[in-house]
Amino acid sequence: MSLKDAFSRAFEIIETIEGHGGQAYIVGGSVRDYLSERPIGDIDIATSLLPEQVQQIFDKVIPIGIEHGTVMVRHRSESYEVTTFRKEEGYEDYRHPDHVRFVSKIEDDLARRDFTMNAMAMDRHGEVTDPYGGRDDLIAGKIRAVGDPRERFEEDPLRMLRAVRFASQLQFDIEANTFEAIQQKAHLLKHIAVERVAVETEKLYKGIGYKAGIRFMIETNLMKQLPVFRDYTAERLPVPEVRLHSWSEMLAFYLILDNGIELKDWVKQWKLSNAIKRESETLILCMRMYINQEVSPWLLYNLPDSFIAPFVRVMKALKYLDVPGVEDIQNRKRQLPVQDKNDITFQAQDLLRLYEGKERGPWIASTLRRIEQAVVEQRVPNDYEKIKEWVKWNPPANS
Repeated sequence: MSLKDAFSRAFEIIETIEGHGGQAYIVGGSVRDYLSERPIGDIDIATSLLPEQVQQIFDKVIPIGIEHGTVMVRHRSESYEVTTFRKEEGYEDYRHPDHVRFVSKIEDDLARRDFTMNAMAMDRHGEVTDPYGGRDDLIAGKIRAVGDPRERFEEDPLRMLRAVRFASQLQFDIEANTFEAIQQKAHLLKHIAVERVAVETEKLYKGIGYKAGIRFMIETNLMKQLPVFRDYTAERLPVPEVRLHSWSEMLAFYLILDNGIELKDWVKQWKLSNAIKRESETLILCMRMYINQEVSPWLLYNLPDSFIAPFVRVMKALKYLDVPGVEDIQNRKRQLPVQDKNDITFQAQDLLRLYEGKERGPWIASTLRRIEQAVVEQRVPNDYEKIKEWVKWNPPANS
């Protein structure tokens, strides 16, 4: 991607700032990703202007963190965080600086950042300011903290987990002093909200170099700081055969392998959502069907379309390498006689008419489910009269 294609709209913001006497640069991850030819995400801008000055020169500005020098500028339907050059001091909560001091030089601003590869700035002509050798570390595939790694990790202990996550995503190594500092400061991760830790852990498992990432987690002692994972020894911790893309896939993988830990314990300790819990339950149900029966019609019927790719990934992660591919499963699913229980010609009202003298109860749902399975497995055609006859021969309990 050319420089213009990547940053043209952001450069327009920078040009406007320069036109009002300020300096401005693209900073952070977007510079890193551009230089390493990776997809570029959010584009952040650092400027010498104060937030109030930025608000005066742009029409659409949202003061999202003005006390720390950050505003959101809306430009051509895109959002850009614009932050005043700053230094930070004191991190009593291990996340937010106690004091922020605005400065005039981009080099001073870059000094507060986590890793050298994230401590580069690019002007609108493509010139890169790189006081800590971030470009060289990108080329060498090294994750190196800016300055003293112990200080960086004491400021925000989540940076240690971010180092390992970046190692997984970028397939980088962790520089020796940075690695040693993580080992020494790993215990500080306990001060970080579990929700933030969960986000980084999921990204680690999604990374193309996840196996090395998991190994780094163990070797740096970070694994011992993670809910549930801390109960595993390094030798016992299962490592997926393929990378997993979400917490629901991770939970399904570990719960199939270890019945000693319940889903509710994972969800509670990691403070995961009910949606993740439900997705995990669906995956586990279908995985157990596969383990027992291979890809049966009933499994296909119970596997929602959006779960097919996750199902295949988790089965491959469990070393069921002969599991059919996503397209194969989709084709088989389309060939089922019905796709949904509403497609069945014999419904609850028909069952109640057939057994109108029977007291209502759980037998209704269980019988409808048996009908559903019989139709899906083609033990009875999806025909009203034939299903009715089948129910007479296979009546509800105690009818």
